[in-house]
Amino acid sequence: MGLPVASPSRRPVHVLRSSGASKVTQRNESLKRLLRKRLPWAGRLAVALAVLEIGLDYSTWVELNVATIYSLPLVLAAAARNRRLLWVLTFALACASFVVYFQQVHPGSFSWSEIFFVERLLSTTTVILTAVLLDAWTRLLDILDEQSRSLAEQNERLVTANDELRAHKEEIQRQNELLDRRRQEAEDASSRKSRLLASASHDIRTPLHAINLMADVIRRSATNPEIAVRVPSMAQRLQANALSLSGLLDEILDASSFDSGKIELRESEFSVERLLSEGYERFLPIAESKGLRLEIEFPHAPLQLHTDRPKLGRIVDNLLTNAIKFTDAGSVTLAARHTPQGEVLIQVRDTGVGMDSKDHDRAFGEGASAQRSGRDDDQGWGLGLPICERLAKMLGGTIETESEPSRGTVFTVCLPSSCVASRTVVSEDQ
Repeated sequence: MGLPVASPSRRPVHVLRSSGASKVTQRNESLKRLLRKRLPWAGRLAVALAVLEIGLDYSTWVELNVATIYSLPLVLAAAARNRRLLWVLTFALACASFVVYFQQVHPGSFSWSEIFFVERLLSTTTVILTAVLLDAWTRLLDILDEQSRSLAEQNERLVTANDELRAHKEEIQRQNELLDRRRQEAEDASSRKSRLLASASHDIRTPLHAINLMADVIRRSATNPEIAVRVPSMAQRLQANALSLSGLLDEILDASSFDSGKIELRESEFSVERLLSEGYERFLPIAESKGLRLEIEFPHAPLQLHTDRPKLGRIVDNLLTNAIKFTDAGSVTLAARHTPQGEVLIQVRDTGVGMDSKDHDRAFGEGASAQRSGRDDDQGWGLGLPICERLAKMLGGTIETESEPSRGTVFTVCLPSSCVASRTVVSEDQ
């Protein structure tokens, strides 16, 4: 039994056919481009060839009909795409054919049916028909060229329009992105305002309720001598709550200023000791009303700063407010020191409830809230810390947090050495 012979694959044949068809197509395209190409030198060659043919025809005998190749110059004239030259040569060759015939024929032998005359007549007819076909061919090429130019111009206009459309599309896309960004900013601002109102409503309610109760107690003390002895302490607590409301109003105004972008730096030179003393005096009644000790630690050497004093004061006030707010027993300490690296550190330390490490970043979120041990479930962080962070960035500084649950919190404002006045020359040893 013989082994089966595998039939040859037809795929290579298809490939060869496809390759051969591609080559034929390329040759056809090259031929078309060649036929449509204008050859200026062909016109001069056509005239020279026509003169050569007429001279050759005149110098030969009548039996040799050179007029049969009179169409060759016409082909060259058509290649030059010169229809006027084409018809001039056609007329000249037709006339020359009969002139040469009458010069070569024997006198008295001419007749309409004479064979050489008939040959000349057929050759002339061939020349004229060839001229007609070549004229039609050149006209067709001119039409195709005109259409090609028109298509090229239309294509150029379409490309230009497409580029303009793309530019308009990109501009519209940029405008849409700008609108989306502004919409997002508006939504963020609206969300911040909602959180601001939610936080402010809670912070306002507590001191207002306390003020109302103390005002009622003071009113009743006018008729009850036993209550009158408590008036000084209640007045002190009343003052503390009023200061708390004033600070909250300042925080709301600061937040509004940041949202509107109308906040700017106003630098001046001032003493750190004086700044800390003023903050201590303002918050001492609030701390005493809660039974807390408010302590202050000055730097070892006098320290002058050159920065925005009101904004730095707002940072100190907000940190003290936050420390007193979340400290039920113990002390709150306000301190400042100058590092050997030239930085200025302002610290607010408390012995309050503290917070977990995961709440450090949340504490600086606007309107953020978290459950704190020993506090109400809805106790909020307030507005002070987010404002402190934004103000510190404006001054070129940062705020760092160290805190543990039930062990208190330390907020450290770090100001760069550029904020230290030039006349401050003594730095504090660590």
